[in-house]
Amino acid sequence: MLLTALRARLIFLLAVMAACGSDSTLSSPPPDPEPGPPVPEGLWTASASPSAILRLDPTQLSGTGERDPATTLTTPSARLQTLFGVAFDPSGEMWITSADDNRLLAFEPAALTSSGFKAATAVIAPNAGSLSAPTGLAFDPAHRLWVANHDNGTLVRFDGAQLAAGGAPVPAVVLSGLGHPTALAFDGDGSLWVSDNVAQTIAKYRAADLAASGSPAPAVVLTETENAFPLPLGLAFDADGNLWVANLQARNVVAFSPAQLAVTGAPTPQVVLSSTDGSLALPVGLAFDAEGSLWVVGGAGTLTKFARTSLGASGAPEPSARLTITGHQVLWSAAFWPRPAGLPLN
Repeated sequence: MLLTALRARLIFLLAVMAACGSDSTLSSPPPDPEPGPPVPEGLWTASASPSAILRLDPTQLSGTGERDPATTLTTPSARLQTLFGVAFDPSGEMWITSADDNRLLAFEPAALTSSGFKAATAVIAPNAGSLSAPTGLAFDPAHRLWVANHDNGTLVRFDGAQLAAGGAPVPAVVLSGLGHPTALAFDGDGSLWVSDNVAQTIAKYRAADLAASGSPAPAVVLTETENAFPLPLGLAFDADGNLWVANLQARNVVAFSPAQLAVTGAPTPQVVLSSTDGSLALPVGLAFDAEGSLWVVGGAGTLTKFARTSLGASGAPEPSARLTITGHQVLWSAAFWPRPAGLPLN
């Protein structure tokens, strides 16, 4: 019901805008898999209207205006109608959550080399609540996939063999009692940070908390004092360890420093980026590129880039790129390939 409410709120806000014209202590990580066919470079996202997986190539990621996607994939494997996450594993296999039909999809590198109508390489289906409106997802340092289940308040982990086999596996680890987890991001220490768009919080779970199933108390819980109803969604860490948060309701993006992330509380964000001329309309997802620039995914179908040099202080900086994708809207998240070096895994 709450996911339905979030979906309805996003659709309502889009309509208003249109009317207005606008493990665990880890041993050494396993070696990266042998590379397969090269994945085309660029920014990957997915559109819910109409449903498609999309890529913009590096030459399209500057300036202002509409872009025809360099790659467009449609699939019979899931509906992709509203909320989804996108993440790459080290081999270039792309994983996507589909909240509406409780599915995880994988597309191997060979499937990403051209446009077309393609079945997913692997599909993971729900098993006794293992997937319940999955939204955010992230790979941990051992290349295991963590998924946020918004509707039943769990985080689940699928290990490499389970991801390769597909089907309906029982997760290797299930953490319960998390409220309404929405987006995920790992920090440089392997701790997992989770946004909750209902409780309006961001919580930290240490690597040791992720080792086994249970209901661990978060090590740190952050709330925001700058915004009465921030509606925190997307999360991303930069190379300096600052945590960036996309606030849908407040229509801003904020950053918390490593020192602020050390203790529970309601710290004033180190940086608050405000909208200028609609640059942060419905911010829902975040991703850093290889240059350290921050890309903000707008629920209305926009992709906005803020150069690294504009991220050091609060204000309403002019974006260095404002893009829309021809014929597509209702975006939720994005991921870059190759995965940018020097960043925690997101």
